[in-house]
Amino acid sequence: MKKLVVLGMLSTSMVFSAYAAENQHYEFLDTLAEESLIKDSHMDLTLRNYWKYLKEDEAQPKEVHNAWGQAFGLDFKSGYFADFIGFDATFTGVVKLGASDYFSTRALLYNDGSGMDKDNAKGFSKIGQRYIKIKLGNETVQFNGKVGWQILKNYGVLTASNRLSQNSYLGYSGTLKYDNFSFDAAYITSSINRDSPDKVSFTTNDKYDVDYIWTGGLTYKDKDLYASYSYGEADDYMRRHVLEMTYKPISKLTLGSQIYGSYALDRYDSMAAGRKDFDDNAWHYAADIKWKEEDWSLKFGVAYTDADKEGAIGYYNRHLTKNMRGRFNALTSAGVDYMRDGELALTVLGEYEFIPDVTTGLQLNYGQFDYKGNTVRSGEINLINRWAPSDTRLKNLSIFSMFGYGWSYKQSNKTPVLDHNGDYQRSPSLSAEIIIDYRFNLF
Repeated sequence: MKKLVVLGMLSTSMVFSAYAAENQHYEFLDTLAEESLIKDSHMDLTLRNYWKYLKEDEAQPKEVHNAWGQAFGLDFKSGYFADFIGFDATFTGVVKLGASDYFSTRALLYNDGSGMDKDNAKGFSKIGQRYIKIKLGNETVQFNGKVGWQILKNYGVLTASNRLSQNSYLGYSGTLKYDNFSFDAAYITSSINRDSPDKVSFTTNDKYDVDYIWTGGLTYKDKDLYASYSYGEADDYMRRHVLEMTYKPISKLTLGSQIYGSYALDRYDSMAAGRKDFDDNAWHYAADIKWKEEDWSLKFGVAYTDADKEGAIGYYNRHLTKNMRGRFNALTSAGVDYMRDGELALTVLGEYEFIPDVTTGLQLNYGQFDYKGNTVRSGEINLINRWAPSDTRLKNLSIFSMFGYGWSYKQSNKTPVLDHNGDYQRSPSLSAEIIIDYRFNLF
C-alpha cells in the first residue's frame, strides 16, 4: 500500500511538474511576444510594374531601348529589443516581361554581361537591405545608427534611385537629431546597383577601385525653412559639396535653391584627359520657384553649369564614382542633359487636377550652350499623368505615366559632332514610361 501511495504521489508530482513546465513555456512565449522587438515589427509587400522606352540617335545609329519588368518586394522592419537594438531586411525579386534586342536595360533589368547578344536582359533577386539598427537618447536628443547593407536616400552626398529596385550600400551610417537640427554621417565600401543582384566596388572613370566613400551633412528644418549642407569624399579621387535650401514665405509660395560642386583629387588628376568629366572642378547652380493652389501648381526653374574641360565639353557628373548615386534634386535631373559646361537651362512644370485623384502635368525643359560658333540647343516636352486614389480600399495604389518628345545633338562624350560646314547636328528622341505601384501591409 505504501508503495502505491508513493507511486501515486510521484505520478501526480510529475503531471504537475509537466503542467508547470508547459505553462512556463507559454508564459515565456507570451512575454517574448510582448517584447517590442517582436510586437513593433511589421512587414510590407510592394508590387511595382515598370515599362520604360527610349528611341534616340545621339551617340550611335538610331536605336530603340525598351524594357519592361515586374518587381515583388518584402520589406521587414523589427522593433527594438530593450528599446536599443533591432534589425531590418528587404528582399526584391524582378521578373523580365520584355526587352528589345541589343537593348539598353534602362536600369530596370539585369545585364548578365553577355554584351550585345540578344536576350541579355534578365530578371534577378536580391536582399538589398540587411542591417542592424540601434537608437539612443530621448525626444530631445536622439541618435539612430545602422550597420550593414542599407539604402541611403539624400544622405550626405549620397542618394538611391528606385526603378524596379533601389541602390544599396555596405557600411555604417548614423543620424544625430537635436531640436530642428540633424547631422548625418556615413562610411561605405561597396554597393549593389538598382538593376543588379551583384555586389560591386566603387570605381574611377578608368575602372580602378575606390576603397571607400565617406560623407557628412548638417540639416535644419522647420515648417517654413529647410537648409542642408553636405560634404563627401571618394578615396583620393573626388570631393563633393552639396547645398540645398527651400523657404516658404507664405503657404502657397516655395522658393528653392541647389548648389553642387565637385573637386578633383590626385587619382582623378592622374587620369587620361579623355576619361575626365571636367579638368579641375565642376559646379551646377540651380534655383526654382513654385506656386501651389488646391488643385493646381506651377514651378519654374533656372540652372547654370560651370565645368571647364580643355578641347571638349565638360559636364557636372551627379555621381562621385561609378556604381553609386550622387545626391541631386534640381529640376535639371534628366541624365547628363542640362549639366554641360556653360549651359543655361530653363524648366517649367505645371500640374492640374482635372478630376479628383488624377493629376495631369506638362514639363518643358530647355538648355543651350556655345561650341565653336554654334549655339547648341536641346530640350524636351513631357506629358505627365498621376493617379493616386483617395478611396481607402485603393489608398496604396498609384499609376504614373510620362510620354515625351525631345531634341538634342549628335555627340561624342557629350561634345557635339559637327558636319562638314561646322554646324552641329540635331537628334530627335521619343521617350515614355509607365509605373504601377501597390503596397500591402502583411503584419
